[in-house]
Amino acid sequence: MERFIDYHIRPARRSDVDLLAPRLREIDCREARALSGLAPEAALALSFKWSVRAWTAVIEGRPGLMWGVGRLGGLLGFVGAPWLLASDILEQRSVAREFIRLSRPYARELERGFRRLENLVHAENRLAVRWLKWLGFSFAEKPEQWGGENFYRFWRDLGCVI
Repeated sequence: MERFIDYHIRPARRSDVDLLAPRLREIDCREARALSGLAPEAALALSFKWSVRAWTAVIEGRPGLMWGVGRLGGLLGFVGAPWLLASDILEQRSVAREFIRLSRPYARELERGFRRLENLVHAENRLAVRWLKWLGFSFAEKPEQWGGENFYRFWRDLGCVI
């Protein structure tokens, strides 16, 4: 089993975008380009900018992944769009396992203030799909095309706004 000198989760910072963006996984780059039409670096910066809440997993002193939730439908909208972008370090089994273990409380923070969470995830992004299913999201049966790539729509209805 791999051991890490340092693995912790903290609120995301704008500087994390600059450190993580050049190291994004290929699947996350494809996802970002297809959904936003932007370069992955710009898509990550935009995701961070429009997030209500966002976090960074710092692994061995460097941002390894970022995730958060943005508001859909304007300032008064009660629908949130969760997102996650990661470096190749997430492909290491021990890192993925540790992220899933440590992210549960933060995943609950994604829900705060929303009646529904929804977004799209690349059909080939197996780690993100697994994480979202572990968090209890429902998935469309068939993928849909966006920017020439296949995506699954995922959602979770939360009821009242907390």
